[in-house]
Amino acid sequence: MPLRTRFTDLVGIEHPVLCGGMQYVGYAEMAAAVSNAGGLGTVSALTAGSADTLRAEIQKTRSLTNKPFAVNFTILPAMVTPDYHTIVQAAIDEGIKIVQTAGNSPDKIKVGKNGESLLAMLKGAGILVIHKCMSVRHAVAAERGGVDCISLGAYEYGGHIGNDDITHWVSQPTAALKLHVPFLVAGATAHGSQLAAALAMGASGVELGTAFMATKECPIKQGIKDAIVGANEQSTILLLRTVHNVGRFYKNPLTKEVAKIEAANPGDFKPIAHLMTGKRNKEALLETGDPDGGAWTCGVGAGFITEIPTCKQFLEELVRTAENIIEERLQQCVVKAPAARL
Repeated sequence: MPLRTRFTDLVGIEHPVLCGGMQYVGYAEMAAAVSNAGGLGTVSALTAGSADTLRAEIQKTRSLTNKPFAVNFTILPAMVTPDYHTIVQAAIDEGIKIVQTAGNSPDKIKVGKNGESLLAMLKGAGILVIHKCMSVRHAVAAERGGVDCISLGAYEYGGHIGNDDITHWVSQPTAALKLHVPFLVAGATAHGSQLAAALAMGASGVELGTAFMATKECPIKQGIKDAIVGANEQSTILLLRTVHNVGRFYKNPLTKEVAKIEAANPGDFKPIAHLMTGKRNKEALLETGDPDGGAWTCGVGAGFITEIPTCKQFLEELVRTAENIIEERLQQCVVKAPAARL
């Protein structure tokens, strides 16, 4: 039986799983494969880079699936360009119904020609907005701003994790006490027991990144996928804490060198800038497949990944495992009290 949650009802999908909007991963083929498998696939606007390219990627995704999919806008300083309005407008013009924002709260970023916020621009077009953030306080603020759903990351997340160092074990139940909109557990998830736990803690689903990188349909090179399969829970490293942009990356000689240089030059990005370029990551992910070639993000959920399935195979196993745990193991934990004797 499918797992029905507030998130599946909100976006009209079968499984309560969102594919994160990963740079150099979130192309049409990846988004369509996840959506066709019953999850919510995502096209990355940051990867597209321009309005025309994003428009083409959305059209290509539609040619590959008739299921819902989202467009991700990661709101970082590099993305806030004079052309940003046209990139957002391209998604609106293409009739996108679901958008995921990440980084700064979408009600705080001014992108409209008349000074309206990104959120106002999207909501004015009737678009559902899922906002990804890394702390409960930011989630509460985003809900107050008017988003429809929260994707809540924490310390274990692969990518930029915020500065709180709070784990999912605490952040998710706290979110359940404070949020009114549905929310997802973002990051560090690749096993059905975690999906069951997410639902138990009050979430309406999960957002996955690293797990979808290790699927047959993912456009990255085989060498990166093999590195994820060979990884364990010790295979990531935290960088950029001293420059207030801490993130979790795959541990390799390059990222170890970054950590060493950063430790010797705390607060100064210049000595490591040449090692942290998007060009290096793109080459590693899409051209060479060399897992040691760049500082690419990776979540600790990689420790659960032991093979490279199709998106459909992965999602079906993830959900089947969660269902079995909910219906069998958890049910057995509830013991009825004996009837009172008269």
